[in-house]
Amino acid sequence: MYALDFEYAGEKLSDYGMMICRFDGAGGVETVSSGSDLTFGQVKSAAGNRFGLSNTAYDSAYTATFQICKNPCEQKSGRELTLTTEEISSLQRWLCRKNQYLKFKIDQKGYEHIYWNVTFSAKQIAYRGEVIGLELTMYTDAPYAFMDEIVVEKVCEANVPFDIYDISDEPGFVYPRVEVTFLEKKEGTVFTLKNESETENRITAISQFKVGETITMDGTKQLITTSSREHVTLPGDFNYYFPRLINTYENNKNVFRANLRCKIVVTYAPVRKVGL
Repeated sequence: MYALDFEYAGEKLSDYGMMICRFDGAGGVETVSSGSDLTFGQVKSAAGNRFGLSNTAYDSAYTATFQICKNPCEQKSGRELTLTTEEISSLQRWLCRKNQYLKFKIDQKGYEHIYWNVTFSAKQIAYRGEVIGLELTMYTDAPYAFMDEIVVEKVCEANVPFDIYDISDEPGFVYPRVEVTFLEKKEGTVFTLKNESETENRITAISQFKVGETITMDGTKQLITTSSREHVTLPGDFNYYFPRLINTYENNKNVFRANLRCKIVVTYAPVRKVGL
């Protein structure tokens, strides 16, 4: 990491007169996680000395440790490089959030659109009895980073397919947030949204809606809400197949088809396998 600044929960480290630093003075090559630390289960075959993969998984979320200190360019003397108890308290109140992940972005070239959901723990770095910095350990909610959200908005005609591409680094699937505003309704017809990708066989179905109503399906949280106060039967009118975006190594194209005219807004954060 070559950055001097970062943004967390809408505030910057430089707002506190601080910068990212390294106190041990070591330099040169280092090895850091890039957010793709997989654990492989291997099983030896009965036919010989060959090992197959029995399972592969991410066993932990991404973590990183770095240090911060006062920016010497903003201080008048070496004495002012030490941190007061009030400054330590202010920094830890900002960074060390209990039971809450907030957006973290590093100020480094190439990382402008990459973020992690983060909370921190902090240790004080002391020299001759005075605190000169903090060592921060960053805890995230996933094994990798994410890109800024991508929003795809479509006005869909009945039974006319439309494409969405999942540009994540991680093959598999992601649950986007999907907002459907109904522009027509046919008596006795249940609204369906189908992903016709080769590896997907799920149909999202909603009934008892009204024209003009907007229903939001948050796949990450597995929640469904409506703009209509009158649609109190929504939990029973939904089949709980949240739409997914499929991404294989060979193909990241998703083909969706709605059976009724509607406006659809799909929002998702692509996975990025990068580290600090």
